[in-house]
Amino acid sequence: MKVNLRTRPLREVRKERMIPGVMYGKSIDSTSIEVEEKAFKDALNEYGKSMTFKVTLDGKRHNVYIKNVQTDILKPDDIIHFELHRIAKDETVSAHIPVVIHGKEELEKRRLYVQIGLSEINCEYKSGSGIQHFEFDASEMEQDEAVYVKDIKIPDGVTIHEDPEHIVFIVKEAHQVLEEEETNEEAVEGEEEVLETEEEVTEA
Repeated sequence: MKVNLRTRPLREVRKERMIPGVMYGKSIDSTSIEVEEKAFKDALNEYGKSMTFKVTLDGKRHNVYIKNVQTDILKPDDIIHFELHRIAKDETVSAHIPVVIHGKEELEKRRLYVQIGLSEINCEYKSGSGIQHFEFDASEMEQDEAVYVKDIKIPDGVTIHEDPEHIVFIVKEAHQVLEEEETNEEAVEGEEEVLETEEEVTEA
């Protein structure tokens, strides 16, 4: 992705469908930059906020990752500012990588559901590597079958800082959720009845 130094006012930058941002990191001064809207959104879709990739600024290539993205509150699809963190060769990136689970619809047909243990995985990796998310297919899993941290296929250059025996997710029977909800509702109703009784005693 090509980025340019930003010297123009923000209003002028955004008027030309460019997104203003800043690039900073070890051994580099914080630099105001701008990039074409489409190019940045393509990079965000491909790399997310964890994978490192290369950008070109004034003919020099830098390894970076998207550290932060600011969007319009009223228009979430409109990106108004971003931050790129430059990664030196001797640096590592620490990030919480999202867990993405496919096949939930198939489980629902069999009255099963996914109970999440970890929604993100704490990882560390070197410049030039990384992963956007960990994907799992639960469509053919059975009741009480679980995926543990130790079951994750770790990409080259990535280190996971989680307990290997920690459950990422487990498949449960759907009616268990209904029973828990009914129990909670009964408990709430019981509390309400106690409060009503207390109010009647107070009034008397």
